[in-house]
Amino acid sequence: MRIVSYVAFRRLFYATMLAMIFLMPGAGCKRDREEIIREKVAERVGEFREKEYAKCRVALLEDAEQIADSLLLEAALGEVNDSLTQLRPFRPVKPVPIPPIDSLSVEPLFKE
Repeated sequence: MRIVSYVAFRRLFYATMLAMIFLMPGAGCKRDREEIIREKVAERVGEFREKEYAKCRVALLEDAEQIADSLLLEAALGEVNDSLTQLRPFRPVKPVPIPPIDSLSVEPLFKE
């Protein structure tokens, strides 16, 4: 009877050890896995935000550069147009015709 109980005890011991080996790490790692998953998700979200922030910043800078360039070009063209109109002389007014002093007809000075 002692041999049977020893074999039964041995089987029970091995079954218990196998259950502990397979179940305990799962219970202990579950919390660690969740923390690791949260950390990885937070890391990926942070990377995504940084990438999107960089994309938005580049797009914003391109738009601002285009607006600034167009404003500078408009101001430069306005000054060139103003300077050209100031340098161009105006057309003089046509003088008033002067009436002749003598109303006699013209004759040669010397007669032959």
